[in-house]
Amino acid sequence: MTARHRLRNFFFNLWNEQPLWHFLVLIVCLTATVVFGFAMLYHAAGPLDQLSWRNLPGVSDKPFLPCVERAFLEFVTLSGGNTQCVVPVPWLDKAIAAVQILCGLFFFAAIVAFVTAVVLRPKSVFEFKPCLNLHRAEGRYDLIFSVYNASPVTLSQLHVRLIARARIDGTTLRNVVLRDEAPRQPLAEPYIPLRIRAPLDDLGIAINGVDAQGFVSAASVRSERDPQPLPIEEIYAEIRGVMLGIEQPVQGALRYCLAEKALFHGRHRSVDSDYPYARRKGLFRRLTPPGDIVRACHLNAPPWATQADKIYVFGFGSLVDPASFSRTIGRDAWLLEDFPLATLKGHKRVWGVAMDNRVSLPGYKHYVRADMPDSVPAVYVCFLDVAPDASQQVVGVLVAVSEEEFARLKQRERNYEAVDVTAAMAHPPLDGRVFTFKGLAEAKARFDAGRAAGTLVINTAYQTQVECAYRSRGKAAFDNYRAATEMPDGAALVALKVVRIPEVGAS
Repeated sequence: MTARHRLRNFFFNLWNEQPLWHFLVLIVCLTATVVFGFAMLYHAAGPLDQLSWRNLPGVSDKPFLPCVERAFLEFVTLSGGNTQCVVPVPWLDKAIAAVQILCGLFFFAAIVAFVTAVVLRPKSVFEFKPCLNLHRAEGRYDLIFSVYNASPVTLSQLHVRLIARARIDGTTLRNVVLRDEAPRQPLAEPYIPLRIRAPLDDLGIAINGVDAQGFVSAASVRSERDPQPLPIEEIYAEIRGVMLGIEQPVQGALRYCLAEKALFHGRHRSVDSDYPYARRKGLFRRLTPPGDIVRACHLNAPPWATQADKIYVFGFGSLVDPASFSRTIGRDAWLLEDFPLATLKGHKRVWGVAMDNRVSLPGYKHYVRADMPDSVPAVYVCFLDVAPDASQQVVGVLVAVSEEEFARLKQRERNYEAVDVTAAMAHPPLDGRVFTFKGLAEAKARFDAGRAAGTLVINTAYQTQVECAYRSRGKAAFDNYRAATEMPDGAALVALKVVRIPEVGAS
């Protein structure tokens, strides 16, 4: 870096973002210095044989104030000043006046350039044109932050941050960092966009609602720390960089509030292009944005027609255990991320259904005592269910399943029926319906019969499995299990073991 470059950077960085009165003081001080210098020159100049720097104010008989007045008027108005202070040599008088006018022209031109480069450009001339889009492929969502530079300067040394702000309570928001990186591509003109992609599914963010115009109206983020997904209120985008050439740092920040229709549920919806400006650039030729920008960045595609054809199952008991869920639906490989926590509003968890262990159904099961494998106790074994309760909510898991997997779940849950609870979910998925298994009337009748007969039992292995499943999902989930689970009166805890009953005709 040359000395001239370092000096220029010093002045630009020194006065960047300074208060206006600092800049005005600088102008006044420089003006006073120049005026006083030329006043001294007018005062000291005389016949060539009498030129002397000893002709100072108070020493020479020549008055000094008229010289100050002339120097000020010629410097500010760029024209002739007070004639009371005249240099006796005409050509020297005109030469000094001409030099002073040239200095005045240069001074005011420098002020205009300084204001344009330092004051106006970072605050007004430098402009981002951004937008937020959702890209959906294979059922997964990506957030795309598109931004291009609408100013006549290239921005380098970029750093981009994207943050989703989720509401925890009435006074607290949580920041979920979507991307925090330094892209290699500069923001240049004319209109070459920079696109930052953030995979929402990998971050636990779900899109829960889209309005009729195609804008996202509700989104949420799930976390193992929270008993239910947190609603997302806004997306915060920040971009920092340095103006190429003058090394001037700049920063832009925008907040996209979902309530104000800021996130478009469509493909590459962008801001209107400023083509007239781009085509004015250049003296003899027009600069047109590249073809791919015209085709992609400025294409306002209609919103997606999302089909709610997916099947989700909300598990609240043993299905909270991913291993148990996977065995039932036949998934050999599973990830914990496939079983995210979810919340069913207006319900409580109860021990409310039961099976009659005295009845052996082919293809189903019965229970034997763990310490007496040959003994089939004449008891009613009860299981968890959900019941309406406006003051409660149940934390469980939400899993997307295929039709075949859903059929396997129905076969396992013989004491229950699949009920659509999409409307009762705290954050329903956008692309499907949510089902949960609620107890059948006859299963509830068996529960009442077992309690009346005093033979209602809870399998300790089943209870332990459910408690361990909730405990593994974090403190908040486990606390909800304990608080929103209604224990039955008169039910005994018994260690039982499951025995599968073969189908009729099976060997």
